[in-house]
Amino acid sequence: GTVHAREAVTITAKVSETVQKVHFDSGDTVVRGASLVTLSGQQQQAALSEAQASASEASRLYQRQSDLAAQQLIARASLDAQRATRDAANARVALIRAQLSDRVIRAPFAGVLGIRRVSLGALVTPGTAIATLDDITRVYVDFPLPESDLAFAGIGQRVSGSSASWPGRRFDGSISAIDPRIEIGAGSFMGVSGFFISCATCFA
Repeated sequence: GTVHAREAVTITAKVSETVQKVHFDSGDTVVRGASLVTLSGQQQQAALSEAQASASEASRLYQRQSDLAAQQLIARASLDAQRATRDAANARVALIRAQLSDRVIRAPFAGVLGIRRVSLGALVTPGTAIATLDDITRVYVDFPLPESDLAFAGIGQRVSGSSASWPGRRFDGSISAIDPRIEIGAGSFMGVSGFFISCATCFA
């Protein structure tokens, strides 16, 4: 059969930016949410400071006009307009913070990292491969099964297997899925190996 990691992904960037810090080495084991790469975000930091100042001023003016409106010294429409200005300023702060969060690339789940593909100062763009990440605490095995044996296989059925890499060791698991497609010409079930049924089996 063919072994697959429980979860597998190629870590990429969401934005075009230069690498400011690399927080991992090839082959590291990381937890979910761990920082892998920090991209330069100087423009966003400056924009955030400006947006926060504008938001603070908008909130101050809204509070002042709210007090005046309570004394019926200004029209309600003026207060509503200032509220909209305050909300827009706060929304801009949230937007820039989200942009800054894209400058820190994190592990989406716990696992083992592959070969590091970026270096300090490198320019990355959306889709640039940074490293692979695989969760191999449990693995799936796709294996072929002849059509004649279909009646003997079922979801949840216990199975065991071995690997040439670990001679003499047995791995236990259960059938978690059976591919329903069949190869018409061959009269057998279609799987990852060709003309067979594919059973995705999870080995602990």
